[in-house]
Amino acid sequence: MKRLAWAPALFVALGLPLTAHARADFDPALNGLRIAPGALKVLDFESIEGLAGVELTSWAESQGFPKLDRTKITDEAQLADRFTSAADAIEGGRALRLGDGKGLAITDEALFAQVEGGRFEVSLWTRADGAAPTVQVLYDRDPENVYGGLPQYALVRAIRTERETTDGWAEYATGPLDGNVWGVPVRGVVILPTLYNNDEEASFLIDALEIRAVDGKPVSPVACTQANVDAVCGAEGDCMFGHCISSTVTWGANPPAAHRAQIAERWVQFSTRFMGDRNAAKNGATILAPEARELAKTAPSSRQFYGGLNRLVNLLRDNHTTFGSPSNFTSFAPQIQQGSSSVMGACFGIVEKDIMGGGLGFAVFRAAEAPTSGTPLRTGDVLVQIDGKEPKAWVDEVWPRYATTLPNDPRADWGGVAGDLSSLIAARASTVTLERCTSASSCGPEARQQITIDIGRIVYEVLTSPTSGSSGERFACTQRFSNSVDAESPGGFGEDPVHTAKGAGGETRVQFDGFIGQNAWQDSMTSVFSRGAATVLMDARMGHGGLYTTVEHLFHLLRGTNEPMGVFSVGRGTYDMTDSPSLLGRLSSCVGDQSWSCYAGNANGFFAQKASPPGAATKIAWLNTRDVSANDFMPRLLKGRSGFKIFAPHPTSGAFGAVLPLPTVASGWSGASIQIQDARFAPSLDAVGEARWESGHGVEPDIVVVQKLSDALSGIDTIVTVATDWLASP
Repeated sequence: MKRLAWAPALFVALGLPLTAHARADFDPALNGLRIAPGALKVLDFESIEGLAGVELTSWAESQGFPKLDRTKITDEAQLADRFTSAADAIEGGRALRLGDGKGLAITDEALFAQVEGGRFEVSLWTRADGAAPTVQVLYDRDPENVYGGLPQYALVRAIRTERETTDGWAEYATGPLDGNVWGVPVRGVVILPTLYNNDEEASFLIDALEIRAVDGKPVSPVACTQANVDAVCGAEGDCMFGHCISSTVTWGANPPAAHRAQIAERWVQFSTRFMGDRNAAKNGATILAPEARELAKTAPSSRQFYGGLNRLVNLLRDNHTTFGSPSNFTSFAPQIQQGSSSVMGACFGIVEKDIMGGGLGFAVFRAAEAPTSGTPLRTGDVLVQIDGKEPKAWVDEVWPRYATTLPNDPRADWGGVAGDLSSLIAARASTVTLERCTSASSCGPEARQQITIDIGRIVYEVLTSPTSGSSGERFACTQRFSNSVDAESPGGFGEDPVHTAKGAGGETRVQFDGFIGQNAWQDSMTSVFSRGAATVLMDARMGHGGLYTTVEHLFHLLRGTNEPMGVFSVGRGTYDMTDSPSLLGRLSSCVGDQSWSCYAGNANGFFAQKASPPGAATKIAWLNTRDVSANDFMPRLLKGRSGFKIFAPHPTSGAFGAVLPLPTVASGWSGASIQIQDARFAPSLDAVGEARWESGHGVEPDIVVVQKLSDALSGIDTIVTVATDWLASP
């Protein structure tokens, strides 16, 4: 006999917002569910007659966005043996089996028209026999775009509510949803097998699907900012593209209170017990743990809960550690995943405002001729206000909420955010103001042109009143003011490409972004230094990291035993005590050892080995800006070597350790990760015990150099110029 688990606390524990409406409830007399009257639509799967407006689906081959093949259900024969007996049902006499490559779509326009001006909720019961379903409500301007191979305008995913039976049935629900999102209506409710592991042997049962109207109206898209989102949009609202929107559309449904508590405790465990970065672990104990637990208790919406936890994980300050992201491949994904020129048609970089009175700022490095905003920007235009605030002050407040990770060393935030800035402004700002210098030699207040862009209005109009015209040129952002090497081809064969060329001063120029590589990457670097280049400019201003072995390869090309240095990386000893000195001693044999015992012990390292490496005498100028992980390790290992200097506006991120993926926080989420090691650098293994744990401390530049605004206006790459002048000096 099935029983409803936790029945006495059912509605107390249910964290999804509930109004006076009632969903199906368990009736002991029936040994199953009894569906309450009043639903707009019920699918009880008792007969074909109840499946009007329902389609059978399967995932189709698609080169772009997900696509479904859909067939109207008109004959019970289409469902073949999918109907079950009462023994495999929770309501009535039958349920329906899906998941073995097949799903359902409800595309009833008349039904969705009933809720377009109000709110509604979708719920159903399911039992996973090897694969849980994906249950989503889809919004789109095109009535045929129900995973039609085009971008979906908006979607909301149903989540488990805590109502479940002792024999495996569980309820999924969306909570109250808006009947339209900024005027765009619902087009479908889908129950699908996962797109990413379409195992035709796995299946799930569904029963008692209900669509019910609930109280309330859709969130009104009134103008808002990040500073007034609570007051203007309300607890359940979010502010995106300068206008209020339901946070269910951005962050997803708010989990039940008990689930929120479990998610919070999971991150308390990760950040205090498993975190290898010692500095981040301290932040876990002092910042994340108390605030995450309070969020779990009180957060009234997913913006406050998921968005709040995302901010707390970012405030751990570990560039390898990420909270993860909801599977929201729509216009309303809540986080900044990739920095692009966006609707502003511009990419920003860090500048020294030398002709504007000094100080650091953000200026345009590259601009499109015809951006979506309709206001073309120019190289050297300086950002002076975002929503009425000084730009860095706005960034410090807003970026931690919506970034997927932050640098370990806060001083590296300038380069970290600059590439994301155009995307961040487009998604989360309302108005921006820039100033344009009329001369490259002077830019006093009288010699500036002010440009204000109502970015929130522009993006809102693009989303709500799209045209068939061009949406403007877009391109990825980089922290290189200019390429050191003309590098158009991605190259690399799955490895980071290494581009080389001769500079005007005779120096060899090497431009690369990271250390993801094996044979091709290593051969390229070996070739550069085995030919006896006297001077080399290494442009790693967009260093995304890579492999430990690749770092080791380049290190042994450039630093020998006459100037010894090395690194030892290791995980935590005990989570609640200071690391014992024996931690290093017991694992010291793992230096240069890739055996299973070292892998299991979470330790590795290497030290200088060669008396005369091929590049030991090469004079090297190393360029940094937005650099993390392996791009932290490499300059740290070479720092202090004769004939080597780092040129950068600020330290690197400071993420020194291996990274591992983590389980997702909830259904439909992915991308969580954690750093599991920290590193110490010293001339020898014996000296490691006296060195500090390095994570949280970015690699300091030897020569602090920032792109000058005056140089930007003249088309001069300041960092490259200063570095090549040093290479040419005696």
